[in-house]
Amino acid sequence: MTTSIVILTHNQLPLTYKCLQSIRQHTEDYELIVVDNGSTDNTLAYLRQQPDVILIENEKNLGFAKGCNQGIELSKGENVLFLNNDTVVTEYWLENLLRVLYENERVGMVGPVTNNSSGHQIIPVTYSDLSGLDAFAQLHCEENAGCYTEVRRLIGFCLLAKRSVLDEIGGFDELYGLGNFEDDDLCLRALRAGYSLRVVNDSFIHHVGHATMLHLQDADLTTLLKVNREKAAAKWGNDIHHLLYKPEITVSLCMITRDAEQTLRQSLDSIMDDVDEIVIVDMGSSDKTVEIAHYYTPFVHSLVGNSHDIRPYRHAFEMATKEYVIWLKQDEAADTESLRKLSGLKFSMDGSQDIATLSDKGLAIFRRAAGLRLPDEWREGAEL
Repeated sequence: MTTSIVILTHNQLPLTYKCLQSIRQHTEDYELIVVDNGSTDNTLAYLRQQPDVILIENEKNLGFAKGCNQGIELSKGENVLFLNNDTVVTEYWLENLLRVLYENERVGMVGPVTNNSSGHQIIPVTYSDLSGLDAFAQLHCEENAGCYTEVRRLIGFCLLAKRSVLDEIGGFDELYGLGNFEDDDLCLRALRAGYSLRVVNDSFIHHVGHATMLHLQDADLTTLLKVNREKAAAKWGNDIHHLLYKPEITVSLCMITRDAEQTLRQSLDSIMDDVDEIVIVDMGSSDKTVEIAHYYTPFVHSLVGNSHDIRPYRHAFEMATKEYVIWLKQDEAADTESLRKLSGLKFSMDGSQDIATLSDKGLAIFRRAAGLRLPDEWREGAEL
């Protein structure tokens, strides 16, 4: 599996040289795409001599988003990694990023930890110059082997995405010009599509920080940040960081059971990690259904009735405490796409919508405050 590494350059040749050398030393199965945004030093002369570099030469600085999108268009790998040229990678950096990216098909993008970043990815370091980098990275990654952190935001200095995810949600929005907030925008779209973001704690990368922005005065950088924050707010209708960190809506799973010991585990296993509580009303099972149900939730209630009786549905609905209710049959397993859509809706909905459909099979969530409602296909014989 090949990873396309996309690097943007704008002068700063010494940093680019160190970055490329570290990639060659510590990386396998990759293609290297460098997009130069109008360098005026010796960067282009150097890059033209590198046999492993696929080079795009822009006459002027087209900005981070545009340059990255040019790299995406030229890339052929199953994954695309956006990497700043002021970084130095370390041993197993990419292998560990890929491991976490593919641990779960619902993971969309991942990033490493670093010495210099905003957000969740910065960690304390003990080295003072690059001579101590490798030893620090080795020890840190050994101590954090196999660990990752679920986050709402990844920074674009080093961001690895599945190509299939980028094909679905699109690349960077070129609205943001020279740069800043385009990575937040990409993260927001990934989350709303139901993908998760992870920081990989055993992948460490040294980052200088803002090297390609050094040509800007402090006042200009402050203005750029302000303008792009306003652009993001105008696009999304709210402050983008507020949207990234807003609380998710909560969902109760409601289920009616009877003699379901053969299917109940599979059904509940398929959705238990994606709901906030499980409410089960059992209709007089004579097998181990109730015992199994108690393994998943303390909210197991017993009623006597038949399959066309509305009382168990009403009782389950009344026992639910979360903002929304999802109904699942005792022999039904939620599919991956429906659960991914549920994840995206929990993140993006504001709690005012009465119903949101998850699949064409009738799976949906219903706002509890709007009153009891069942999926349409369940209504036959059950008068509400």
